[in-house]
Amino acid sequence: LDDKKLDRARADTLGGTLSDEPGISQSFFGPSSSRPIIRGLDKYRVRMLQNGVGSFDVSAASEDHAVPIDPLLIDRIEVLRGSSALLYGGNAIGGVVNVIDRSIPTRAYAGSPGGAFLSSYSSVNKGWNAGASAYGGSDSFSFQINGMEKEYWEYDSPNGKIKNSMGDSSLIGFGGSHIMKNGYVGLGYSRYETSYNIPGGEHAENKSRIEMENDRFEVRSELEIVDSNWLKSIDLNFGHGDYQHSEIGMEEGALPFETHSTYLREGAEGRVVLMHEVGEFSGALGFHGILDDFKIQGEESIFAGATTGTDISSEESTKLAVFLVEQFDLNEKTQINGGFRLEHLDRDYAGTSAPADRDDSAFSASGGFAHDLSDLWNLSGNLNYSERMPDSAELYGDGAHHATEAFEIGNPSLDDESAVGFELILRRSTEKVSAQVTGYHTRYSDYIYLSDTGNQRDGDGNSPPTAGEEALDERKYKGVSAKFYGIEAEVDWLAMENANWSLVLSAQGDLVRARNTSADANLPRTPPATLGLGFDILGDKLNFGMNLTRAMKQDDLAPNETATSGYSLLDAYASYDVAFGDSQGALFLKGRNLTDEVAHVHTSFLNSDAPLPGAGVEVGLRIDF
Repeated sequence: LDDKKLDRARADTLGGTLSDEPGISQSFFGPSSSRPIIRGLDKYRVRMLQNGVGSFDVSAASEDHAVPIDPLLIDRIEVLRGSSALLYGGNAIGGVVNVIDRSIPTRAYAGSPGGAFLSSYSSVNKGWNAGASAYGGSDSFSFQINGMEKEYWEYDSPNGKIKNSMGDSSLIGFGGSHIMKNGYVGLGYSRYETSYNIPGGEHAENKSRIEMENDRFEVRSELEIVDSNWLKSIDLNFGHGDYQHSEIGMEEGALPFETHSTYLREGAEGRVVLMHEVGEFSGALGFHGILDDFKIQGEESIFAGATTGTDISSEESTKLAVFLVEQFDLNEKTQINGGFRLEHLDRDYAGTSAPADRDDSAFSASGGFAHDLSDLWNLSGNLNYSERMPDSAELYGDGAHHATEAFEIGNPSLDDESAVGFELILRRSTEKVSAQVTGYHTRYSDYIYLSDTGNQRDGDGNSPPTAGEEALDERKYKGVSAKFYGIEAEVDWLAMENANWSLVLSAQGDLVRARNTSADANLPRTPPATLGLGFDILGDKLNFGMNLTRAMKQDDLAPNETATSGYSLLDAYASYDVAFGDSQGALFLKGRNLTDEVAHVHTSFLNSDAPLPGAGVEVGLRIDF
């Protein structure tokens, strides 16, 4: 997702930005926190990356934890699925979302310094944002600096204002690179700060909010090797993150504010990839390592050991992996590929009654093909086997989780989650038509999920809850046999082409089913089927388009789950290219949910309390100089 397509889709969160892509939905825990859900999989199965290295956050631990990446200044977003995820580990068993920005220059800017500015105002939440970047350098050195500010208030829904949904954020970053004939070596630094409130029910009553800070340091290098018979290039990615957020609110709606818990994570991740050609084979051999130090401070820790007495105050972990991916041209029309990954995870726990240290290993492998059926049609497919080691929260979580109004209990006897899946992709590509249909099916052994038991506990773990205490739904982590299957389709058709403008018609849709085959039941919070229709009129200076997306009713429900009604969203987008001296830019106008329809997101824990925003208009300006 890049260029004008990214400009049109850009929203306040990554989940919102990607939610209209086939096979992707969003968790939507209000306007500030929304992770992408890929083919019904989220949290610990989807890795969030920035320039190929982890985002160093705790967004996978809970839906109210935001990803510390703002879509405003990014250049493109890559979504990787299937065999592509081998490079990133078992926690990418569901896929990878990789955000690419300009934090480290990759080319010389000698004689062509410049920058960019982007700002907009949104009526639905009286929100404004402004971001700018500048770059320059010489033949051998390039640098960049960027910054962003954003502020927004409670948003409007068709049911009225959603209380306690405001927030603000800021970013400052800079980077530099040494540019050589055979590549570059660069480093960058950024600091991201945000404070956002949590809408819905008790969160709004207690004016709950999260204050987050994230410092990030990156080193990146790509070097072409010219004097080797087999080694073609060496790619290096390294990142270090220092993250913390505090969860703040009132007790029973009365002052003063209290800090209930603070999440601290400091880590480093590195990857070295050797791109090579050996005979008829070309591929990548890589070495990957992640060092992590994680703590939760405060009285409301999910590792409190409320029912088992097994508490965790901190976790230190080391993950090391090696992977190999190869491809081979079988003939002019057919290419085959394959690869594997081995990884080992060592975890050390601390606490007054901490569990024993734990070592786990995982293996993943894939094989696939791509075959040109004709000049217009291509068929590809892959078969993959993946293993994911359980997260510590799935093993030892034992405490109240007020964000989702639940009491979550882990299971130390969980085995590695394993999956065998395949997908087939049929593509057609001509000058006027681009189309793709994908079908997939994945079977899981020991699929780990939170099962709603139907019981309740209070915050101290008592069941039934003590009189006068908050009643939380009891959810336990279980390992079951499961299957996920579905279909995705999209088509773009250049219907009319004239000297000064053209018309493109588009359609897309997706469907996913998720079953607990151990109990012959559905898995919870499965995204509904969606169907989208749209058009774009592309002119020399003026572009205009509309899109109608229909989310179907979701009544394929897990036990103790409630159905969600379907809804239709009508969006529009227009931009006009302008010039300011030597600078080029565009004025743009976006309209979202123009029919002001009530849209409850089935995958959201705030399904009933916080629907999607109502009708709103965003107006903005982008300049490249």
